[in-house]
Amino acid sequence: MTGLRLRHAVVIDPGHGGVDPGNPGRYFPGRLVEKDITLAVGRLLRAELVRRGIGASLTRSIDTLIDLTDRGAFCKADCDLFVSIHVNAMPDGGRADRVSGVETYFLSDAKTEDQQRVAQMENEAIRFESGTSGAATGPLGFILRDLQLNEYLRESALLARLVQDSAARVHPGGDRGVQQAGFTVLTTARRPAILVETGFATNRTDGAFLASSLGQHKIASAIADGIVAYLLEFERKLAIAAPARGR
Repeated sequence: MTGLRLRHAVVIDPGHGGVDPGNPGRYFPGRLVEKDITLAVGRLLRAELVRRGIGASLTRSIDTLIDLTDRGAFCKADCDLFVSIHVNAMPDGGRADRVSGVETYFLSDAKTEDQQRVAQMENEAIRFESGTSGAATGPLGFILRDLQLNEYLRESALLARLVQDSAARVHPGGDRGVQQAGFTVLTTARRPAILVETGFATNRTDGAFLASSLGQHKIASAIADGIVAYLLEFERKLAIAAPARGR
């Protein structure tokens, strides 16, 4: 039992798909690429949430391309959270295969070059789309375009911390912490929204973990634990606020 008293709905977004393979997965076996891993983990996460009594849906359940700005739109009026699943990768170089671990992002300005690198890598998926002009992801561009995003910034940061804490406990690559950057896919969710970089395809240990059935189940279950922790905190704050509104 989760201890949750209210009905909740979560939209899970397996990154990339169709003609967009994501990163090539240097240490994935066979012909696996990022889009395969994100779909596998996304399906497992959905099943895990449903098993716990939480409504969950996928932006894609098959190998197909969905525009970045359309993914967040799956999070409609009855949606509580948006969770995008990805796999990280380092550019070619001397330290590429030494970087490992899980990190969780929420939408805000990137503060470091590495945060900017990850956002640019994921936002490049827009090149596979047709008839799109792209989204503003420069300094505060996304917030200036839609001030409603500010409402969810603090909640997204909390969700990111709880998911990150849970995922880091099961991940062999270590804890890279909560990060922030301007991800196009998070700009249209209109709800607390995070992007989980589940590990590095350019690291041998991370790659083997994410390509394995056991690793995929572990990371999906850990993300679900973090989501439940957030929803419990959300319900607690609602319960505190209700008597105050009645006075």
